[in-house]
Amino acid sequence: MSTALARADFSTEEQALIQKQFFPAGATPTEQQYCFTVARELGLNPITREIHFVPRRAKIGDKWVNKVEPMVGRDGFLSIAHRSGQLAGMETTVSIREVPQQENGAWKSKLQLVADCTVWRKDSSKPFSVQVSYNEYVQKTSDGQPTKFWAEKPETMLKKVAESQALRKAFNVCGVYSPEELDAGYETASGEIVTPEPVSHLSLVPPPEQPIQTDLPKAPPLIASPQPPPTIEAEEEGWPVGIPPDPKDVSQLSDNAILHEVIALLEGKEIPYSLDMQAGIISAKSFNHKDLLKSSGFKWNPEVKMWVFSFESEPF
Repeated sequence: MSTALARADFSTEEQALIQKQFFPAGATPTEQQYCFTVARELGLNPITREIHFVPRRAKIGDKWVNKVEPMVGRDGFLSIAHRSGQLAGMETTVSIREVPQQENGAWKSKLQLVADCTVWRKDSSKPFSVQVSYNEYVQKTSDGQPTKFWAEKPETMLKKVAESQALRKAFNVCGVYSPEELDAGYETASGEIVTPEPVSHLSLVPPPEQPIQTDLPKAPPLIASPQPPPTIEAEEEGWPVGIPPDPKDVSQLSDNAILHEVIALLEGKEIPYSLDMQAGIISAKSFNHKDLLKSSGFKWNPEVKMWVFSFESEPF
């Protein structure tokens, strides 16, 4: 049977557009080259949302690192299947039945939502089948609850996992996965990949019982993001901008991929901030991004008139 995949070629203009519009901020040249190579080999175009370049956090050894990986949604795998001319049909069903699960070191049969997908090829006498269960792929928030779409549309999300795996199996697609399989977000009906909020990788610390010291805004920040000249409003509040970072904290920060994600969020929106590694606090000041800060885990502290994010670094 034929398993060849058509290669894709991108013009100079297309490459420039993809680099500008379809890569997450901070993607390195090496990561971009790798993603382009995978897209070419699979014959998938990020401009038409057949393939996505997704920021992910992975543990290598005993450290967490940020990286950008190519990911293909269910519709991207379908594109490969249709383009081959060998797709003869696909059927996906969802049911509730008993599946083996390990609990306290012992295997037990428990009821689970299960999706079955079968794909037929014109040049194969036997179909390709996959079975996946909800408990193995449900994506959860930091407090252990299913994320919004897994809570509201569990059947749809589980079908995407099963169909992605069955199509990949039937058409010999290797080395790429769908975001639903790897806890990297989900693909919307419009073909966009929605990734988890960067701060979801942090362990939130309950607010301190005592108010944060009111002189915090007057203390020089340990880390200050590059900022344009402060606005009059910021100057009136006495916000410190442009103070050189403390070398000790820069060294700590370089090994902490978690904080890089939060700082990338702030710097991407040009939000002034200060970082106190010892106290475990990121303080930010913004009058135009209140909703963003609130949804990202920051809490308004009226004592210091700033948005405050408390964190604990994950152990390395």
